[in-house]
Amino acid sequence: MENISKALFFIFASCFILACSSPKEKALEQIKTLEANDTIFSPQAIEQVKKAYLDFAAKYPDDEIAPEFIFKAAQRCNVIAQHQQALELFQSIIDKYPQSRVSEEALFLQAYIYENSLQNLSKAKEVYNAFITKYPTSELAEDAKMAIQNLGKSPEQVLEDLIRSKSVDSIQ
Repeated sequence: MENISKALFFIFASCFILACSSPKEKALEQIKTLEANDTIFSPQAIEQVKKAYLDFAAKYPDDEIAPEFIFKAAQRCNVIAQHQQALELFQSIIDKYPQSRVSEEALFLQAYIYENSLQNLSKAKEVYNAFITKYPTSELAEDAKMAIQNLGKSPEQVLEDLIRSKSVDSIQ
C-alpha cells in the first residue's frame, strides 16, 4: 500500500511540475521529442523539427540556444533541398549572432551550399574567400582554401591532383 501511495505521489508531482512548466520549457521538451523522431529522415519529421527550432528562436531570440536552433533548422533545410532558405537562415545567424559559436560554421556552410548544392562556383569562391578573411585561423580555413583550389573539378580530377602532388613531394 505504501508503494502505491509513493507511486501516486510521484505521478501527481510529475504532472504538477509539467503543468507548471513555462512555455519555453514546454517548447524545449517538444523539440527534444521531435529530435528523437528526426532520426527517421522523413521530410515531414524534418519539417516539424525545423518549424519547432524556428518558432523557438522567434519567441526567444535572446536565448543563448536560439542561434544553434536556427543553425539546426538551416541544416534541415539543406537536407530537404531547401537551399535558399538554408542560405537565408545561415545569414541570419551571421547577422544577428556574430559572436555565436555557430556563426563561423554558418559562413563556411553557405559557401559549401553554393558550391555543392547550387553549383554557383563564383559565389562559392566569394564566400570561401570571405570566410578565410574573417576566420584566418579557423580549422575550416584550410578546407576553404582547398575548396577554392578544387572548385569545378570532378572528384577524379581532385584525386589525380592529390596523387600528382604526393608523387612530386616524394621525389623531392
